[in-house]
Amino acid sequence: MDPQILQKVCRQIYARFPQVQGQKPKVKPQAEEIYLLVFESRATTADGKTLHHTVRATVTKTGKIIKTSTSR
Repeated sequence: MDPQILQKVCRQIYARFPQVQGQKPKVKPQAEEIYLLVFESRATTADGKTLHHTVRATVTKTGKIIKTSTSR
């Protein structure tokens, strides 16, 4: 995936999901021109427990976000 397009997509994801701000995604090719970007972060709650947060984005080669999903 082109680094400039990846950077553009990351900015869009960070704006929509600030909890993964600054995390570099794992990029996995899916189909011929489709990529899966997986952003992961961890946060600590007030009682000391760890929360894992994952954002998955399906993106075209040109940088169009097709689908996003999150889990906690």
